[in-house]
Amino acid sequence: MTKVQELLAQLPDEKKALFVPVFGSAERFYTIVYLIAKNEHLTEQEKPDRYEDRLQMIRQIRRKVERLVDSFGLPGEDIVADIASDYFEDYVQYQEPDFQITNEAFVDVIRKISQLA
Repeated sequence: MTKVQELLAQLPDEKKALFVPVFGSAERFYTIVYLIAKNEHLTEQEKPDRYEDRLQMIRQIRRKVERLVDSFGLPGEDIVADIASDYFEDYVQYQEPDFQITNEAFVDVIRKISQLA
C-alpha cells in the first residue's frame, strides 16, 4: 500500500463518506485518479487524433477532482499528484495494478466529475 493509499484508508469515516456520491468510495477515488493519470500520460505518448483536445479535457477533469478534494478539506492537488506519482512508479517498473473497475464504471465517474461546477 502506498503512502497516499494509507492516507485515504486512515481518513475518518465522515471524510470517506464525502467520496461516495461521485466515486463510490475513497478506494475507488484512488483508482479513478490513477486511471486519469494513466490516460493523460498515454495520450501524451501516443498522440492520437485530436490529442490536444483530449489532453485539455483530461486536465480539466483532473483540476475538477483537485477542487472537489479541496472542498472536502483535504489537499486536492497534493493527493492527485501523489496518486499520479504512484502511476509513474508503476509505469517505469512495468507494473500494472489489477483494478476491479469496468470501463463503463470509469466513464460514469468521469461524467459525474465533468458535471461538477
